[in-house]
Amino acid sequence: MKYLLILAGIFISAMTGYAGGISLPAGMEAQFLQKVTNPQKRVIQYSGKVLMDNGKRFKWSYTRPTRKEVCSDGRQVIVVDHDLEQVSFYRMEKGFDLGAVLARARHYKGNLYTAKYQGRTYTLAVDDKGRIEQIAYRDDMDNVVNIHLKKIRSLSRPPAAKRMRCPYPKEYDVIKG
Repeated sequence: MKYLLILAGIFISAMTGYAGGISLPAGMEAQFLQKVTNPQKRVIQYSGKVLMDNGKRFKWSYTRPTRKEVCSDGRQVIVVDHDLEQVSFYRMEKGFDLGAVLARARHYKGNLYTAKYQGRTYTLAVDDKGRIEQIAYRDDMDNVVNIHLKKIRSLSRPPAAKRMRCPYPKEYDVIKG
């Protein structure tokens, strides 16, 4: 669960603007592959789709290895786990500002940038259009997290609010965190 919250925090930001050669559109959708490697070199891979707007809303739809959605309006994160038939609500106490990371991003080489933010170093890779296509960092549990975005589609307008919701059946267990 902590991986999901960390991942969710990564994309809470204003999604407009341009910083250090890295561009962020008003909205974006993409497929993702998230690889988490623990200190013992065990790897867990997640995949699915991500949808985000130019504010603080996002929706990560995981399809493998389990089916779940992680949504946020910038104040709260909702995790819908379909395998467990439960939905969890978490208040965000310390958000992540991707814009602040990009403001600190410095060109490293080729299509790579590095940035230090909140005591953590991020490595960012961009595609030939300057869009973020990969983010790597070490989390609080010393895991190496690598998120690769593919089939990136920039949106000229933020996605409709309806597309950003995490609906769940009313019979799911509800956990408030």
